[in-house]
Amino acid sequence: MQGSFRENTKKRVLLNKQSRRNLIWLLLFVATFGLVIFSAFSYDKEKGKKLYIEQCSKCHRKDGKGIKGVYPPLKNSDYVQKGDKMELLRGMLFGRSGKIVVNGEVYYGVMTTEVDKSLKDEEIALILEYVFRELNGIDKSVTSDDVVKARKLGKLPPHK
Repeated sequence: MQGSFRENTKKRVLLNKQSRRNLIWLLLFVATFGLVIFSAFSYDKEKGKKLYIEQCSKCHRKDGKGIKGVYPPLKNSDYVQKGDKMELLRGMLFGRSGKIVVNGEVYYGVMTTEVDKSLKDEEIALILEYVFRELNGIDKSVTSDDVVKARKLGKLPPHK
């Protein structure tokens, strides 16, 4: 009986060591996988700002406030806040025209797309995500898949 008790105790200790080792490996795997996922979906504010300034600030200004009566604001903009992600992306990609009301102000004209044709879909997505997050305080992500879908949907009709 004594030998049996020792063998069982040894087995438990070995099992506990093996269980702990497995648990450590599992935790390391989960932590590593989590970091990979987080970095793949993390938002790069500085790159978004740089792209926004390069692509959009000529009209909408660096601060996103636009020029009253000429270029509508993107910062604290009811149009952006109520806007559909696909509609906004399609406007960025293909431009817009017609009458638009933003924050109670009427704008007429044509928005030709200023989005550089050499930009990657991820970069276009990052510009809109910057507009959502930094200029409007909206925690909304935009992905390259969203840009691909917007391209497939094509140009929007003029505003009425």
